[in-house]
Amino acid sequence: FTLWGSKYSWNWNALDSGPHRDLVGELADAVRNRTQLRFGLYHSLFEWFNPAFLQDAANVFKTNKFPTTKSLPELYEIVNKYRPEILWSDGDGNAPDTYWNSTGFLDWLYNHSPVRNTVVTNDRWGYGTICKHGGFYTCADRYNPGHLLAHKWENCMTLDRKSWGYRREAKLSDYLPIEQLVKVKPTPLSVCHS
Repeated sequence: FTLWGSKYSWNWNALDSGPHRDLVGELADAVRNRTQLRFGLYHSLFEWFNPAFLQDAANVFKTNKFPTTKSLPELYEIVNKYRPEILWSDGDGNAPDTYWNSTGFLDWLYNHSPVRNTVVTNDRWGYGTICKHGGFYTCADRYNPGHLLAHKWENCMTLDRKSWGYRREAKLSDYLPIEQLVKVKPTPLSVCHS
């Protein structure tokens, strides 16, 4: 489900279903016109339920219908339309970067796209790319090397112990307590900026 009216989302997007609005466009406008923040976008490479992805997975990723008809066209679309300065790609779907054509996309992004001079990306561009490519490394969820690295990195973590998304039934005890957050949060900052 895309939060903009993507032509690659077979009416499964925020413009045609749900709110009937371009939520990404509205957010981009608000961030750029009302704050001093940089605008960034998250994009999941794969969709667990998408028939094209499931067929490619059944073919052990020897076919690449999903990235060529859905994932890559959406990436080009959001970069050209919304011009994010951060592009956070998520997941590899157990497929290599060659399946996703990540290096081809990144070559375009950094050399030919409208954001080539300002964009920064993470390292989740296919199986085997994590902690190897990108403007900053994520390496693994909750990654904290505990020492200074030569490459910029982030600690990708969640406050909810059980989920990375919203859970209506979550209890307060499901969230990390402030004592644990105080221990976790300063470490990456002090390590990365020392």
